[in-house]
Amino acid sequence: MPSVPPDKHKPSAPGDPRNRILGAAEQAFASQGFHGASLNSIARAAGLSNPGLIHHFPTKAALYLAVLRWIGEEITGLMTEALDGLSDPERRLRAVVLTQVEWTFRRPAAIRLIVRELIDNVGRVETADYLPLAGVVETLLGEIEHAQKHGLVSRGSPMALVVQMLGTLSYGLVARPTFLRMGFGGPEMTDDRAWADEMSETLLRSLMAETSAGQVE
Repeated sequence: MPSVPPDKHKPSAPGDPRNRILGAAEQAFASQGFHGASLNSIARAAGLSNPGLIHHFPTKAALYLAVLRWIGEEITGLMTEALDGLSDPERRLRAVVLTQVEWTFRRPAAIRLIVRELIDNVGRVETADYLPLAGVVETLLGEIEHAQKHGLVSRGSPMALVVQMLGTLSYGLVARPTFLRMGFGGPEMTDDRAWADEMSETLLRSLMAETSAGQVE
């Protein structure tokens, strides 16, 4: 699976113009999609002129790819940090699950953009030279396979378990406001922290094999 080449121009400070552009573009692409978002509106949201934006990203396609790369590198970096120094397979699995859940709830626009990318851009993925989100999937897949070898995760396709995990998280975040509006969900669904904790434990219980499910804390 192709990974993302290092981004030599990755922004280093929140006030950096390139960082502002990426943040504004993430919001625009998440809410309007690739075709609905415009460079003019993204430039205004970033506090720049259109030529100022084009100086950093000459086309909308280049900007879109940079946003996906930015997101992918952030999640992969957070997972790498969470796994640092951990050797126990159960602790490693818990670390990547909790990291993914925390990131999902902290970056709702980014997860909405990922959902759009997975659903709407099959043609682009088929012809892409590399895939910005591949590193995230590689990390999750590797940890699930490692846990399976130690009898900690339910038998079955590791990739199916990754899809189940990401799908559960995405739907749990995106559909939550609608369910609340319908009057469904208890106190744990109205509070961000409680809902994130509930999603974490639900995912871990669904992943863990019967022999270790009772040990999830």
